Parts: sequence; structure tokens; C-alpha cells
Amino acid sequence: MVDLLHADVLGGWVAFVLTLMVFSYLLGDNPLFRLAEHLFVGVAVGYAVVVVWRTVLVPRLWTPLATDPVANWPFLVPLLLGLLLLARVRARWSWWANLPMGFLFGVGAALSIGGALLGTLYPQVRASLISLNPASYGGQWGGVVDAAILAVGTLGTLLYFYFTAAREGRGVAGGIRRAWVAVGRWTLLVAFGALFAGATISRLSLLIARVQFLWNQIWSLIP
Repeated sequence: MVDLLHADVLGGWVAFVLTLMVFSYLLGDNPLFRLAEHLFVGVAVGYAVVVVWRTVLVPRLWTPLATDPVANWPFLVPLLLGLLLLARVRARWSWWANLPMGFLFGVGAALSIGGALLGTLYPQVRASLISLNPASYGGQWGGVVDAAILAVGTLGTLLYFYFTAAREGRGVAGGIRRAWVAVGRWTLLVAFGALFAGATISRLSLLIARVQFLWNQIWSLIP
């Protein structure tokens, strides 16, 4: 228990010193900040290597091949592709690495397109199909007003990206179209402002947490 307590105290003071080294960047780029940056990158890479070795390579590749290599021969394909990546160490062999790189880019592009369609576009389109019937909100007109604002803002945003809409048409119809485009523009501004405010608040929360950590570490020295 004493050893664990000492380890926690030592880890806390290491974190305290590293935090001050990171905050030293406020005074300009300096060797202390670069040292902390290099330590962070090195620890992150080392942690990633250990996680990949313990959770991917050993249980999902080495163990199946060592247990029954005949039945698990398909595992040799990713092993071979991974070994071909090491051909980059010599320029004469580097073209062998193009095979796994092409495979990785192809799979990555397919996953990105599928994720964008099924994980982003389709849910957003489905969420935009809302009801304006008060019965859908338990007879509460507040829900109807919120749904109407969402529908008008969504359609106005889509109309804003129809770049000729603001210049087409005259008379009442053209005025309504231009007004709707303006609504879409303000909807985008409000959305971007909300995203920026959320990002700013999250960064301030992290800053407050680190400052509180430093304060607690300093007060721990006082009897």
C-alpha cells in the first residue's frame, strides 16, 4: 500500500512538471515544451504498439496460426501484407509495399464512403423527415414550433447552397426565395456559432481541470 501511495504521489508530481512544461509554450517555443511534446508522442506511440500487440497481433493472428495453421491459413494474408509494408526500408524493394498500401487505401475509401452514407447522410436525412402534427408531440404546440423551425432552417440551408436561387425569379416568388436563402444563411451561422461555442467550452473545461490540478498539487505541499 505504501509503495502504491508513493507511486501515485510520484506520478502526480511528474504530471505536474509536464503540465508546467506544456504551459511554458505561453512564453514562446522553448526546449521544455519540445521535450514534453516529444515525451507525449513517444509515450503515445509506445502505448499504441503495446495495445496493438496485446489485443490484435497476439490473440487474432499469432495464437490462431500457432494453434491450427492449416485451418487458419487465411490469417497468412494480412500477415504477408503487413510484412510487405516493411519493404519501404530499402528503395529497391519499396514497390512491394505498394500492394498493401493500395489495399489499405481501397478499404479505407470504401469504409469512409460507407460510413459517410450510412452514418452521416442517411441519419441526417431521416432526422429531417419530421411531423408537424400536434398529436405526434402529445398535443404540445411547442414541439410543433420546434419542428417547424427545424424544417424551415433545413430547407433554407439546402436552398442556400443552390447558388443561383438568390438571383432567380422576380416578384413575390423571387422575394420569398431570397428571404428563405437568408434564413438558411443565418441557420448556418447559428449552427457554426453553436459548434464553436461547444468547442470553446470544452477547451476551457480542460484548461480549468489542469489549473485545478496544479493548484491542488501546490496545496498538497502545505501541512
